[in-house]
Amino acid sequence: MQTNSVEPIRIFIGSSLKNSVEEAVMRYTLQKYTRAPLDIHVIDGITGVSKNLETGETKALPAGIAETIPEATAFSYARWAIPEWCDHQGRALYFDSDQLAIADIAELWNYDLAGGMLAAVQIKQVKCHQYYIDHFLEPLIQADEILHLSSVMVIDCEKIPWNISQLVELMGQNAFSSTSLMNLGEQFRQYFNCQVTPLPREWNHLNCIARDSKLVHFTDLTDQPWRFDHNDISNLWERYYLEAIDANFIPQETLDIAFAKKGILPRIKALGEMPKPIRRPVNWVWRTWNGTTFELNRWLDHQRERLKFGWCRLTQWTSIRT
Repeated sequence: MQTNSVEPIRIFIGSSLKNSVEEAVMRYTLQKYTRAPLDIHVIDGITGVSKNLETGETKALPAGIAETIPEATAFSYARWAIPEWCDHQGRALYFDSDQLAIADIAELWNYDLAGGMLAAVQIKQVKCHQYYIDHFLEPLIQADEILHLSSVMVIDCEKIPWNISQLVELMGQNAFSSTSLMNLGEQFRQYFNCQVTPLPREWNHLNCIARDSKLVHFTDLTDQPWRFDHNDISNLWERYYLEAIDANFIPQETLDIAFAKKGILPRIKALGEMPKPIRRPVNWVWRTWNGTTFELNRWLDHQRERLKFGWCRLTQWTSIRT
């Protein structure tokens, strides 16, 4: 049975100034498709500070947390502080900034946790672009244990027994690994007796779009459509980006800052600034040219590697013969 609520949907988005354009587009889609009031907090992944966009109230990680574990970052760990930022009361949703919510997230907010502390998509069940599976995700899919995507989570803050300082201390004691924490792995779940309820995979489709997609996550850092020209579904993100621009949802200052921090392409900045009548043709030519050039260079690099490998094999064979 789902838990319906009339309270505002409390949302935390992991972001930064560099990510501010993609974050704004994500917030635009949240508001476009959801009728319920939204209580949005943006977590600065550099500082670990969470800001309520309506009230301006801020909450921060304890000092030094991100430096305690070598591979730690404020972006990766701040999501685990959400329950204590919420005083361990009610529910919260967590999203990475590089996503599009293309369905009413009230469905996610009211999702039946069936007694679980959290809900997330299982990695073994994920729907994903094959390139990302081959180059990044395959080891996690083939793992003996069940792992999860912590980039979209429903959190029952009242049931969460930990605080962020405790998590970092326990990782320092090797009670569980950072990888187990970030993927809600077996070590972490067993330590806290944490039941993770599976979310339907359409709530975190990775680098792909399907008829049943409810949330699209551009998680592959090598082809995000605001930073690269060769993404297969660039049109999808650009559509919502331009809608957000036309709705005055993205200030010029946000574009300028993200561009200065190399968070968006020159093409994306220009696309948001150019007159409507010329957007489509200019963008198509610009993106197609750059994308084709990128793919050609990648193909040439691959051929060079093949030639290098063949030359090494030939050299070895010649050496053996002589």
